[in-house]
Amino acid sequence: MDEARTQNRLAQSTSPYLRQHADNPVDWFEWGQEALDKAKAEDKPILLSVGYSSCHWCHVMAHESFEEPQIAELMNDRFVNIKVDREERPDIDAIYQRVLTLMGEGGGWPLTVFLLPDQRPFYGGTYFPPTSKYGRPGFVQVLHALSELYAKDPAKVRSQAESFVEGFGELAGLLDKDVHEASGDPALDDPAAVRVASKRLLTKVDSELGGFGTAPKFPNSTALEIFAAQALADDPSAEDAANALHGALQAMHQGGIYDHLRGGFARYSTDREWLVPHFEKMLYDNAQLLPLYAEAAARWPEHTSYRDVVRETVEYLAKDMRTEDGTFYAATDADSEGVEGKYFCWTPAQLREVLDDEPAERFAEVYDVTERGNFEHDWSILRLRTPLREYPESLRAELEDSKAKLLAHRYERVPPHLDDKVLTSWNALLVSGLLRVANAADAWGDGGLSARSEQLALGALDHLLEHHIDEHGRVLRAGFQGQVHTRGFIDDVAYLGRAALDAHERTLEPRYLDKAAELAAYGNDHHLRRQRNGFLVSADDAERLLERTESHHDGPNPSGVGVMLELLARLDAAERAPDGAREVVTRILERFRGALANPFAYASVITAARFARPDAVHVTVRGPSADAVKALAAEARATATRSPAAFGLSFVEHEEPSALVCRGQVCTAPLTSRQALRDALA
Repeated sequence: MDEARTQNRLAQSTSPYLRQHADNPVDWFEWGQEALDKAKAEDKPILLSVGYSSCHWCHVMAHESFEEPQIAELMNDRFVNIKVDREERPDIDAIYQRVLTLMGEGGGWPLTVFLLPDQRPFYGGTYFPPTSKYGRPGFVQVLHALSELYAKDPAKVRSQAESFVEGFGELAGLLDKDVHEASGDPALDDPAAVRVASKRLLTKVDSELGGFGTAPKFPNSTALEIFAAQALADDPSAEDAANALHGALQAMHQGGIYDHLRGGFARYSTDREWLVPHFEKMLYDNAQLLPLYAEAAARWPEHTSYRDVVRETVEYLAKDMRTEDGTFYAATDADSEGVEGKYFCWTPAQLREVLDDEPAERFAEVYDVTERGNFEHDWSILRLRTPLREYPESLRAELEDSKAKLLAHRYERVPPHLDDKVLTSWNALLVSGLLRVANAADAWGDGGLSARSEQLALGALDHLLEHHIDEHGRVLRAGFQGQVHTRGFIDDVAYLGRAALDAHERTLEPRYLDKAAELAAYGNDHHLRRQRNGFLVSADDAERLLERTESHHDGPNPSGVGVMLELLARLDAAERAPDGAREVVTRILERFRGALANPFAYASVITAARFARPDAVHVTVRGPSADAVKALAAEARATATRSPAAFGLSFVEHEEPSALVCRGQVCTAPLTSRQALRDALA
């Protein structure tokens, strides 16, 4: 093997994750024709390894196996080895994660799948230790067994591959059956739908420690959006939904999953009490949690800590995650100097290095820093056992001063690795989140935060609209070191379209509404299923893989079909939807009518359907210019913050300033004063 060649392949990749593996002795290829042709020419199976740069267990497998020369030699001799960044290529990841589903295993990363040269899978798993332990077969054992099976019994390997491909088709049918059978539930555009979804989610809530289930615990932001919607309803179950929402928001903020010095949330907690996270911070988690905290702060002002979370997290994103062009990086790693959590944890002695003895002692008491620690190595993860608002004002002021000093000291530590690629969908998700923060901050009277959030959002959005759409109008997936690349997927299209629509509602600039309509049409043209009742992950003219998977369930992020449903319904209310959009909305609602049976999986579809309900509100502000009607728009946004109804806003040119309020197909006469608009919205 030419070692310089394999290093050069990954060293020049657009993926920070692939670059992490550039020095491996493994002869890695990126996904592409060169690797696929080599597998066919040499009649070797493909070893496909999928992960991402801030994935803890991906690092573990890399250190244990991919950096080990003897294991690498075995891989190079018997396989064609392909490394894929799942954040760049979710289409590849989506196909092969289903191998684990069919094997009865949970999905996740690292994903390790073995393929025939024609891309059909015949075996898979996630993390493999180098030798058998943890109840898992050793990687060396797996490599020997599969390479020998491929050489000695190719018919059995082909049969296994055919079984997997058949299983893919059966899974697709099961998924369709899952969402299609309504079981007596209300239609998704029925006002009762969110109540039913909320009631079912409540059965999964940890009423003692907040959030859902036991351990590990994830934010589950899309499910929390259902509670946020139901909490404002004029319904007896609203209080239960509000309590569940507050339970999760308070527990996450007080727990170790939150960065108490800088702001921002880690990916998930490994335990039930939200103490020990995997310390990686993902842009998409913070993009979704920010508006939940901001709107909760506006609706329930007694929860003052929510405002602190929003202010701190916005500044974390602006200071630590923002690029020079105004977009935002993807993630930071869990490890620092090769040790998980080292960057974030403290000991009492380390506190005393920075603070005087008494402030250090009080800080340790409040944030649970002890000699024995609450994590490995006798380290302590910062967490609050008691909400800060319950301490005296003088102590809170001292704690803020201590936090600033400790943060400045922490910046002198070796930081975790930064995944410095810019993903279109994740950035668009943050744009929408920041614009919701701006609206909520207006409602609670923080004009500085509102302006700051809007400025950050529009700076990122303008760059995406200019540079992440090519000259043919095709949305692109990612940017890295000035190079924007890879055909976008349905989440890129849908999130970017929604972000543009959110920007129009905030600024009233027509160009954003135009772009939202263009992107919605693009999604319909290139991603819509033939039956016009769902959306496929990859575009119809993108690279051909083993198959085109469908956007179906929510994952850590809302599904592409859920966000496209919202985008089309909102544009239809604004009379700017592409041709046939109402039919697509109707067909999706009909096809997914059984989604209420599994609100965790289909939360984004359920919340999006609110915009197709007869009680959804759309306000059209009209005037000779946007400036002439900004006061009316501000009044509409303020009312929307407190309203249980889905809300939309758009601007059109007109001779005289006024507003029209429409519910379904029924609209008011033109309203010319803020009070008249307030009364109409009440």
